[in-house]
Amino acid sequence: MRGCIARKITTFGLAAAAALGALGATALPAAAATVRHRTVTPGSIEPSNTITADAYRCVITGNYGWRWEGYCNVYSGRLRTITYCADGSHTTGLWIGARPEAWAVWGKCPGSSWTKIVFQWHS
Repeated sequence: MRGCIARKITTFGLAAAAALGALGATALPAAAATVRHRTVTPGSIEPSNTITADAYRCVITGNYGWRWEGYCNVYSGRLRTITYCADGSHTTGLWIGARPEAWAVWGKCPGSSWTKIVFQWHS
């Protein structure tokens, strides 16, 4: 009985997480200004691994071929990342907003390698 309940809770949690991920990945606030894009490729972020703009600063701390990770300081507006994969797929992160602490960011391409990261920002 406990195993059945645990499976139901896990299934519900995964479905809720997927729904929230889809909402965060596609919803852009109605009052948003122009979305600005900054694209980096595995070779273009070397040697500093830092992506900067007036409104944010992101640092890629790990590049594992199929997955990357790092952190972003968002000073104003909102930021998200889109990771494109060699197999044609992509993953989109949630919008993150300005705050004093850095946000952990990452992207992954299971079974493939990442080919570019697009940093999207809007005010």
